[in-house]
Amino acid sequence: AEVPNDLFVKVGTKTIKVNFAEVLYIEALSTYSVLVTATQKHIVYLTLKALSERLPFAHFVRVHRSYIVNIRRIEAIEDNMIKLGTHEVPIGKSYQEEFTRHLRSL
Repeated sequence: AEVPNDLFVKVGTKTIKVNFAEVLYIEALSTYSVLVTATQKHIVYLTLKALSERLPFAHFVRVHRSYIVNIRRIEAIEDNMIKLGTHEVPIGKSYQEEFTRHLRSL
């Protein structure tokens, strides 16, 4: 099956199209998630788990209890912090090994 390039998500009262390539990372905040692109933040009323099931697995990897990052947008990794443009995302201890393995397989 072909992997979709974008996702339609409900943001407030409207549904918008988000291109996966533009997503830097996704942050979980209780019952909703924040999709972060280089220019915008979209609050999406889906849990991180529900959202992760709709992402193209090869490009997105869980790096923390509260974060999924787009591997293609990583600029640097330093001291357990992932740099994505002007943003930084922590790598959780329990996700470190899986994340490293994922990077090596690219």
